[in-house]
Amino acid sequence: MKTSTPTEADRTPDDGSLAADAGQTEPEAATDEPTKDRDAEEEGPEEKDAEEERPREKKAASRKRVGFRLVASPRVSRRLSVAALVLVFLTAVVTAGLQWHEAGRLAGQDRVEQEVRTRSAEFARALLAYRHTELPDAQQRIRALTSADFGSTYDTAFAELSGIITKYQADATATVRDVYLSEIDGQLAKTLVVLDSEVKSTLGVRHVKGSKLMLELVKEKGAWRVDAMTTLPADDDVLTDPDGKVTSTADSDAALSPTDPAKEKDKP
Repeated sequence: MKTSTPTEADRTPDDGSLAADAGQTEPEAATDEPTKDRDAEEEGPEEKDAEEERPREKKAASRKRVGFRLVASPRVSRRLSVAALVLVFLTAVVTAGLQWHEAGRLAGQDRVEQEVRTRSAEFARALLAYRHTELPDAQQRIRALTSADFGSTYDTAFAELSGIITKYQADATATVRDVYLSEIDGQLAKTLVVLDSEVKSTLGVRHVKGSKLMLELVKEKGAWRVDAMTTLPADDDVLTDPDGKVTSTADSDAALSPTDPAKEKDKP
């Protein structure tokens, strides 16, 4: 019986060869592990940096988005500036218009009040300042400052007083101290005139301090005119006769003056 000799290919590796192979492969495996560790060590910090960088990038992106919403573009800023300037200009124009209108109203009111005061003072002086030789002129001055109704009534009363003024040769002067405006209501006004007067006559010298005339005025034919008058007691009213004796004028002819017609007529 023939026996076949095993070839090298059919030979089973012995333990030595296996050990040799194992000895060759194990070092390779051993060399692979350190490489992975080194790669992990080399890649580890980069991955950590990348992980830390991502939140910072998100925050930066968030800040950019917020900044974009808060910061207007130059064009929008210019439009807002123009709108603000227009608003300021319109406000200034409206304010100036209101101030101008109010100033005009106050100026008109002041003008009317001054006209009323002036007319009241003119009437008071014309009433208490006269000369016995020029009574018609005094009467004309009074008529020019009074309404038609009050002027007619005053003419009647003045005719009676003019005889007494002429008899005692009375001449009078008057000084207006104050004119108080009581009220103005459309075409009507009321004032209080305070004045001092002095009357020289054959009876002596009459000094009247603080005479008070309450006047009612009406606007007639575009001008303020006195329509009614009421006299109030004076602060001081005395007569010094030619002998130097001082007496009250309440019950004497010397007390009569052009103011007295108001006692005859209290116009309602």
